[in-house]
Amino acid sequence: MKKVLLTAAAVLSLTFVNAQDLKSKKGEAYLPVAGDWAVSFNADGIFEYAGNAFNGNTNNSAPSVDFVTNNAFVGKKFITDKMAYRVVANLGFGSSNDKNPIGGNTTLENKNSGFDLTAGIGKEWRKGSTRLQGFYGADALFNINSSTNEQINTNTTNGSFQNSTKVKSGLGLGLGVQGFLGAEYFIFPKFAIGAQYTYRVGFDVQGKSETTTNNGLTTTTVDGGKSSNFGFGNVGITSINLTLHF
Repeated sequence: MKKVLLTAAAVLSLTFVNAQDLKSKKGEAYLPVAGDWAVSFNADGIFEYAGNAFNGNTNNSAPSVDFVTNNAFVGKKFITDKMAYRVVANLGFGSSNDKNPIGGNTTLENKNSGFDLTAGIGKEWRKGSTRLQGFYGADALFNINSSTNEQINTNTTNGSFQNSTKVKSGLGLGLGVQGFLGAEYFIFPKFAIGAQYTYRVGFDVQGKSETTTNNGLTTTTVDGGKSSNFGFGNVGITSINLTLHF
């Protein structure tokens, strides 16, 4: 009887300790609850910086965060303590322009521009009753993108036009479903570090490209081909993540 009582007391003590572990000394809950919002960042750059700092590497890159889903922002809204809806979104525009001498009296100017739109919704489920939590789910994703590259040669001496080539990519469209699986540990209240793997099944279409050349006398435009593919994987990523809940 004494052994039974001692065992029961030990179990109750362990349960009490575990329960206490789910709250900070200030009484703050570690785990997300219904109504919480969350945002996740790829933390690979931060860990690379910390590792370089400890090994004495003088070429440390600045710590940074990046996208959890390739080229996209991921936010969450917890409907229950164990289930959340996810929003995947990214709208990116970019352009660059540089000039460099390429020998003789010719200067090459490179112009690049492009955009990428990613949007999707998903659902996440969680497992675990301690600060170590597992999660899994899926996102439905839509992507559209396009880019343009133009190369212009001019006379370095007088700035006169010599020739140019302009390539417009076809409009790219993608539609797919991405599954994800991972785990995270709450090192502070509502602040977790974890890892996840994503795997995509999708269909992608690339419209015909267009190449325009100008030799100073005539302008010629040639259309490229179209392409489409159905594939598994190759779009998902494995990443170390930081997740903030609020």
